[in-house]
Order: sequence, then structure tokens, then C-alpha cells
Amino acid sequence: MKKYEINKETFAVVGKEDEKTRIIEKNEEYLIDSGAYQIMDESCCYYGSSYYGRLKAAKKMLNCSYKIPILVEESSCLIFFPIKSSLLKDCCWINLNSIKKIEKYKDKSLIVFINDRKMAVPVSKMVLKNQIARATMLQAIILKRMNAKKIA
Repeated sequence: MKKYEINKETFAVVGKEDEKTRIIEKNEEYLIDSGAYQIMDESCCYYGSSYYGRLKAAKKMLNCSYKIPILVEESSCLIFFPIKSSLLKDCCWINLNSIKKIEKYKDKSLIVFINDRKMAVPVSKMVLKNQIARATMLQAIILKRMNAKKIA
């Protein structure tokens, strides 16, 4: 498969060194012939912006400059966060709304998704908690702004 648009069913976008990306959905898994960055950018464009535009906005909202979560799609507040630098080919992006819990797993972390599927990631539980906190903060800011528009 060459193209993929992130959607509510997408749990993770896992970049690989060979410019392929593993997509984990609620009930499916795919291998895409594109890098993770390209999938993130094309998905943002599909929903009306660019990866760079979403990144710039999130940086400003959160006042931080690295490992920035991004809003991929607005109506369902679909937010993905990277577990390491988004510049790396093997960057892994996780859907904030797909996480049930995280656990320590050897020198890694284990993400337990809402359907009880598990995925080990090569970062500490503390790093993962920090990324979840950032993504949650972005979600709170966006939801607050969306609710303010409805009231006005």
C-alpha cells in the first residue's frame, strides 16, 4: 500500500529505517511504502492543513520546541504525539485517544491500547508520560477554544 490517511481507527504510525511505515489500527495492521513523516504530512493535508502548519501552531500553543504533539484532524480532536524526534526515520507516533494505560516493560514501556492490544516502545515510562501530558495539554487547549467558539 502506498497511501494512507490517518483516521479515528489509527492507533500508531511506526516509522521504520527502510522508509516504510507500520500502521496499527484498532482491528488491522498495514505496511505502507512511505515514511512516517510523509504519512503525517499527507494526513494533515487531507484534513486541511500541513504537518508544518500543525507543528507551528502546537509549538505556539504549548510553548515548547521538541517532540511536539500535533492535531491531525479537528472535528474528532485527533492528536498524535511522537515518542522520539520526529526527524528520525524510525519515529513512532501514537494516537492520544487510543491509550488505555502504560506499563514499565524491561528497559522500555508497554502501551496498552483501548482494545487491550499491546505495543512495546523503546523509551522509558517517564518519557512516555511526559509526551502524554503534552498531548493532553494540547487537547485541553483545543477543546477549550472549540467550546469558546460555540458559546460566542
